[in-house]
Amino acid sequence: MDVAPGDLTDLIQRNIELMAFPPSAREAATYAEVIALPRVVARRPPTKDLLEAGFVPYDCHRNCADQAANDPKTASRHVVGWLPYGEDLILHSIAEIAGRWLCLTPQFVASPSRFDFIPDPHIEWRYLDDGVSKTVFRHGHEMPEALRKDPHRHIRMRDEFLAMVKTGMSPLEARDAVARNDSVP
Repeated sequence: MDVAPGDLTDLIQRNIELMAFPPSAREAATYAEVIALPRVVARRPPTKDLLEAGFVPYDCHRNCADQAANDPKTASRHVVGWLPYGEDLILHSIAEIAGRWLCLTPQFVASPSRFDFIPDPHIEWRYLDDGVSKTVFRHGHEMPEALRKDPHRHIRMRDEFLAMVKTGMSPLEARDAVARNDSVP
């Protein structure tokens, strides 16, 4: 799937910032608890098929909630949990449809058709004070969109990325350079 350069730039910058929040003891404890939960294997249909069905790129929670709400056979269930990504865990939703675990979210970049997913039975959606927006809570605490094994690594990577972009490097080049620097032991 082709993606407009501006969309990719926005996605890169959003993800860099998303992963660079301050560390906390709660995040570390939650990470340890979640990483021990059982995993399932989810499948991702082809992006073309997902787009034709009306699913929205990078809006997994809405896609799965809509699928469950609009399934005339009521065979779909919205499941919130965690997508293992390297050493990190990304908040993600998939749909369980008639016993199959499916990711209904089209991706801008090539993604595996099968991946591990950690359903989290302790997650609940709550309305925010505005009465319209919802967010995820776990054991009574609002959750970030990711749990990181090494939060300081992500903060350092964000700072390197921003410094490179400030010198005139494109966000795509900066992301790739930061990734190369991070892979050096």
